[in-house]
Amino acid sequence: MLYIIGLGLSDERDITVKGLEAVRSCERVYLEAYTSILMVDKPRLEAFYGKPVTVAHRETVESDSDEILRDADSVNVAFLVVGDPYGATTHTDLVLRARERNIPVTTIHNASIMNAVGATGLQLYNFGQTVSIVFFTDSWRPDSFYERVAENAALGLHTLCLLDIKVREQSIENLMRGRPVYEPPRYMSVSLAAEQLIEVEASRQGNVCGADALAVGVARVGSDDQLIRAGTLRQLAAHDFGAPLHSLVLVGHRLHLLEAEILRTHAIDLDSLNRTLKDKYKLEPFQSALGRFAAHQPRGVATRRFPPLQRRWYAQRLGADDSVLTSEWKQLLLSWKTLGLIAIPITAFALGTWQVYRLKWKLALLDDVNDRMHRRPIPLPLHVTADEIARNEYRRVLVHGVFDHAAEMLVGPRAMEGEPGFIVVTPLVREDGSRVLVNRGWIRRDLKDPRARPASQPAEPVTLVVFVRRAPRDNAFTPKSDPLSNEWYSIDVPRMAARSRSQEVLLDAIQPETVTSALHDSRNGIPLGTPMQIDIRNNHLQYLCTWYALGLLTSAMLIFKLRKPPTAASRVKQMRDRAGRFL
Repeated sequence: MLYIIGLGLSDERDITVKGLEAVRSCERVYLEAYTSILMVDKPRLEAFYGKPVTVAHRETVESDSDEILRDADSVNVAFLVVGDPYGATTHTDLVLRARERNIPVTTIHNASIMNAVGATGLQLYNFGQTVSIVFFTDSWRPDSFYERVAENAALGLHTLCLLDIKVREQSIENLMRGRPVYEPPRYMSVSLAAEQLIEVEASRQGNVCGADALAVGVARVGSDDQLIRAGTLRQLAAHDFGAPLHSLVLVGHRLHLLEAEILRTHAIDLDSLNRTLKDKYKLEPFQSALGRFAAHQPRGVATRRFPPLQRRWYAQRLGADDSVLTSEWKQLLLSWKTLGLIAIPITAFALGTWQVYRLKWKLALLDDVNDRMHRRPIPLPLHVTADEIARNEYRRVLVHGVFDHAAEMLVGPRAMEGEPGFIVVTPLVREDGSRVLVNRGWIRRDLKDPRARPASQPAEPVTLVVFVRRAPRDNAFTPKSDPLSNEWYSIDVPRMAARSRSQEVLLDAIQPETVTSALHDSRNGIPLGTPMQIDIRNNHLQYLCTWYALGLLTSAMLIFKLRKPPTAASRVKQMRDRAGRFL
């Protein structure tokens, strides 16, 4: 039996009773020590578990998993993971390998930073996508997480940022020389992460994570000296959070009143935090809002005793009504609202009808592409024109030739499932001497040097089944490639073809159909090809449903308004009466 056991966040006592019983029943115990760390050393774990513990580094888990799985079909083996077992994709890969060998697997879960971040007072269901922030270097400053943060911010959701750790990392010199010399461990701090976020915002200019953005830094969550501080990124960058591990949360604009109250208890500078909450989130300290609330109550209501939660809710909402609108302003407001309610359903129904036509067009396009993908492969002509590329996109073709590995080009960095790497583009020399570009697929960063992956450098002629793709488009944020130094940040077919004296044709190698074959290729340094799938988005059905629903909703609102238009004074009176009745 293979036990995959979560250890929790802090020390040896965080393991569950069920997990401890499983550890003590095992013949061998491995401790995964590269995705996260506990705050105690190995001897304390061994003393508490009553078992010797073997530290499993990344190369052990990913390249030498046979040792971990040895005899696991007949004896119990424990694989210990800090936090929860499935917080990292590499642990899922270990489970797949065990099941391929018919080894039974039992998972025992535990707390992780993904749920313990609720200690900040921010509600877990207000969190969006989680992102990772890695150490910047002089030549590599990745910011691919920015789009995920921007998507969360657009929805008003908080973003949990997991901060990089470097354990048993080699310098470029040692890596190139093949020397097993490792750099000292490094753990990213909240202050460094805040500085990097501010730097990324300065280049992206999306108003997502600037110096004045509200954030929460946490350190050593779950331990006795747990630390939580709230403030702007500028304040967090200047604050010392002490020993690792650290995490950071970017606060979304849908901040709840109770969340704001708890953040005030963690403030680095309470006055500054209150100004941020008031200016950006329209949330004020409780006493200030309650004073304006009392001024708007009928006689006797302000002195009543009522629950704190309701008191805060009504204080924030009724406190914003500073005066009753005059008759002139009421008439203007009603006229603009009526015109808007007439225009919105007309526009919404028009856009919904347009999406119906777009949906028909997109379905016909997808059917055509799907038909091309399932046709039998055809030989690729010796000379391919742009019209043939457009006509045969997604069509499988046969191509024969010899790879020119000396002209190999690496595009990146490109991440796959959180691991950095590169796309390999190699010219293929055909029988007549003509060349075409082949996107062979993705490799890990540590396989950048061709000498580290001899299996991917065949010298003999090859026959490939590939499919035709148009060159992907760059976005405005992609750095410019430098053909002279062979540095490529995107697949630039015209410039790549000019450098390698190839036709302007890009062929994508196809990923193996089975997971086992794909894993075998990846472990042996063979590039992992492109999945044979359609990557054309089709959201027109959701769009047309959204537009028609908006049209129906605003039509109902228009009918209700025309039948009985409300006045501003009646709305204020209704809110006051409701407050008096419930409070």
